[in-house]
Amino acid sequence: MSARILESLSLSRGEKSTLLAYGAVVAMAAGMTILIMSGVDGEGLVWADTAWFSQWVIFAGAISGGISLALARGWMGLEGTLGLLRASVGSVAIAIMAAMIAGILIDPLLGVVYGPILLLTEFIAKPWLALAWFVGSMAVHALQLDARRERDLLATPGGRGRAVTQLSRLSQENLYRRS
Repeated sequence: MSARILESLSLSRGEKSTLLAYGAVVAMAAGMTILIMSGVDGEGLVWADTAWFSQWVIFAGAISGGISLALARGWMGLEGTLGLLRASVGSVAIAIMAAMIAGILIDPLLGVVYGPILLLTEFIAKPWLALAWFVGSMAVHALQLDARRERDLLATPGGRGRAVTQLSRLSQENLYRRS
């Protein structure tokens, strides 16, 4: 089903990678928000009822993940050892920014402070949660690396990308002359 939807959008491989990376971070941030808030408000925060606040918590966590990846996208997707180190720092930056944004959306007065504190205490109390975030962030790094390679290929003068190959041969020669 999802394969048909993606094919109908006619996205390139890099665009699909970017879309999948954002989806992964949104899902991870929503899951982390559910886990953190269920620890704060008791085990039945989300599953006991369908209160508007519970739905807002899930939505705030999801939207905070997407915004934080958009803000820290420069840290992800670079090649080499330095790129891996930058992705590690970016993973921490995305987690902290997502916690701050979700905290602001959930509790506008104190959320910016308590969001990152609660995230840090959950990561200390449950190291598997921090490991899951880190592994997910490294997967996002790999997806962004694929998307960055495609963008770099399209940006090179000799690169034959999707936009150039759709032009006629005459237009290619007139618009993209080799000097």
